[in-house]
Amino acid sequence: MPPKWRDLADEIAAKISSGEYAPGDRLPKIEELVRQGKGSKTTVHSAYKALEADGLVTSSRGHGTVVRARNTLATAAEREERSKLTGSSWRAGERSDSHMAGIVAAPDDVAEALDLNAGEPVLRRSRTYRDEHTNAVISHSTSWIPASIAEELPELLMGKRLSGGTSIDLITRHTGRPVARRFSSMWARITTPTDAGPLEIPEDTRAAVIVLTVRVIDSGGVAIEYGVDIGGPGRHWTKEESTG
Repeated sequence: MPPKWRDLADEIAAKISSGEYAPGDRLPKIEELVRQGKGSKTTVHSAYKALEADGLVTSSRGHGTVVRARNTLATAAEREERSKLTGSSWRAGERSDSHMAGIVAAPDDVAEALDLNAGEPVLRRSRTYRDEHTNAVISHSTSWIPASIAEELPELLMGKRLSGGTSIDLITRHTGRPVARRFSSMWARITTPTDAGPLEIPEDTRAAVIVLTVRVIDSGGVAIEYGVDIGGPGRHWTKEESTG
């Protein structure tokens, strides 16, 4: 039997999916749901945290908990945090498919990010994130991992979704060295014909897309992954921070 907070989170997520709670709407205050008999303050708070981890809402002091627009992108760090909390990198209403994996020669930018020489063997893992309701591409994600790590973890070489978390989760559990630093970048560019396949758009499409990258360093100072996410046209990334 799932915990009470999970049931409540699923109930609210269904209302968001149906449009009962629209983007920009503020969810009821925790105290209000407690008065309605939805559970204790701890239960409601945990449900709201789960909804935030799922990318459905944002919470901030002074603004409460607000429903997010559905075309937002998630960073690798956000997916990793969600994986630790829920056991899955997927947000509510999202799924992934087209999982592929294989050893290839490192392109120049990947080699630089992983402290390798260009052309050295690296593991390339890719997958497509979709809106499970519309099937539209949210983003195409690629993880580049040193071949030496992949050789020790055969599961990484399988072209399927990993069980028990993200590739970073698997690597850090295996090595016993946690993530110490992340170097993240974000920029916009115009689509090229090579985006047609991954983003499922016509080759002559010229639209702005967001590119998110992250370089992950473990506590031993080793670059263990370089991630690149390309959002579908019209997708954007947002972050809300409290200044109080």
